[in-house]
Amino acid sequence: MLSHQLNVTITIPTYWTWGNGSHRPEDVIYDHPTPLSQQGTLARLLESLKVIEGSKFNVLIITAVTNPQLEEAAEAKVNGILEPFKCSFPITQFAASDLAILQERLDQLEFPKELINLRGYGNVRNIQLIAAHIIGSQVIVGLDDDEIVTDGSYLQKATEFIGKTDNGKSVDGVAGFYLDSKGRNKSTVKDAGLPEGNPFYHKAAIMNAAIEGIEEKPGRLVETSFVFGGNMVIHRRLFEKVSFDPHITRGEDIDYLINARLGGYHFFFDKEIMIVHLPPPATSHLREDIIRFVYEKEKLAMAKQKAGLTPVLPESLDPYPGAFLSDAIEERAREALRGHELPERFVDDATRHAREAVPRYFEFREKWPRLMNVVKDDAVLRRRMTQKFERSRFECS
Repeated sequence: MLSHQLNVTITIPTYWTWGNGSHRPEDVIYDHPTPLSQQGTLARLLESLKVIEGSKFNVLIITAVTNPQLEEAAEAKVNGILEPFKCSFPITQFAASDLAILQERLDQLEFPKELINLRGYGNVRNIQLIAAHIIGSQVIVGLDDDEIVTDGSYLQKATEFIGKTDNGKSVDGVAGFYLDSKGRNKSTVKDAGLPEGNPFYHKAAIMNAAIEGIEEKPGRLVETSFVFGGNMVIHRRLFEKVSFDPHITRGEDIDYLINARLGGYHFFFDKEIMIVHLPPPATSHLREDIIRFVYEKEKLAMAKQKAGLTPVLPESLDPYPGAFLSDAIEERAREALRGHELPERFVDDATRHAREAVPRYFEFREKWPRLMNVVKDDAVLRRRMTQKFERSRFECS
């Protein structure tokens, strides 16, 4: 039986694009999707999972593409990448063909199927919650495909406190450090000569200050205002009640922490959980950051008017992301755009988007628990996902 292995599922989203790496106007934007002509980094991460000792787990790959025309090719590509690992641990993928079946089943169950898809970070992360819930996972460990695990005790540490309590607070989510290739957990700061007082010019320094704040506090577990989505553990009692935001364009990890706080749930940082993060060279994300933080500020403001939610004050999220959520953030964004010779009206567009999209998130939030209850108890969906794992094990050669 597979069921005894379904308590912990490692979920890994993987993003793919055109073979030549091009971008079309209608494409979904991801930070660094892998061209289909390349092998990418997924296999490197899967190989590193072999170091994990003493813990049983499943691996569920969530395959997303920048354009629907690439769905079939990406699914085949990922299947090929998974092949060598079928003898190492239970593994399968959730791709566009699985989404179609899930949507069809939701339609049969009289649930609006258009609420879920594989377009955008928030939607992809929600699929990782849904698919893991279908197979009865109690704990989800979220990794990203540009990482490697080097600690054999990683999973034991990652799940050690999840679902328990710490100083009277429930440990609903846990996050850990990113290390670079040299073992450092902080970013290189390159803000010399830039104007003081504008967080968009000093993001790396602000994030470093947040990490230092975690390190300076006593104890292994510290309640946190930020998380890294590629080193993030979520308990079932949280993910069956709180979703990722389908409308967030970037920063869906910290946004999820905020969504959790709005529901009265708690995220902790565990100083002993570390993952090696090996992304491609960083590029500027100023425009994306303006969109996400203007959106986040609007969400916190609207949440104050929502009955049944726990208010989250921007200052409770200091230094990061709180520094980006002040009343002056739109003006700081305009200043930063002037420095990059970008149109200031971009901020107005971001504000308009936030005011239109945030109410839709709160509508989605109310529907999420029912959606998760529907998929959890559906024998058709569970049989399909379980059979995918069983077939993968059968194909082990």
